[in-house]
Amino acid sequence: MPDPIIIRLPGPPRGKGRHRSRVVNVPGRAPRTQQYSDAATREYEANLRAVATAEMLGVAPLTGPLSVAVYAYMPIPKSFSNKKRAEALAGLIRPEVKPDWDNIAKCSDAFNGIVWGDDASVVEGFVRKAYAETPALVFRIEPAAPLTQDLAS
Repeated sequence: MPDPIIIRLPGPPRGKGRHRSRVVNVPGRAPRTQQYSDAATREYEANLRAVATAEMLGVAPLTGPLSVAVYAYMPIPKSFSNKKRAEALAGLIRPEVKPDWDNIAKCSDAFNGIVWGDDASVVEGFVRKAYAETPALVFRIEPAAPLTQDLAS
């Protein structure tokens, strides 16, 4: 099995923001609705694309079923006492804060055409949030192992 691809974006993790809508009026045509991402999401995904492009170093996008692990290393709140800070770093306290885990995972859309052809090839994944001294968003991407049993039973 090939080595996993690790993509790390330093800084506090951010989730994908809600799409915005606007009505576009073109003279002589019926008004239509246009969907777009907010500016902060566009910038964050551009940063993810940049680090992914650097990591792939011109390698063709991955094909086949993929497994993605997402690690969201959240900043430790300044209000934490030294004891609480130590517990957070030991993993005894976990960040039950925004961004939501599913919005963090949605940021992987930035990898379409760079790391993989389309995120439809991701067949399994998880998101883990933890506190860390150095906040970052880290993706570990590798070929998915074949399923040997029904996981629902």
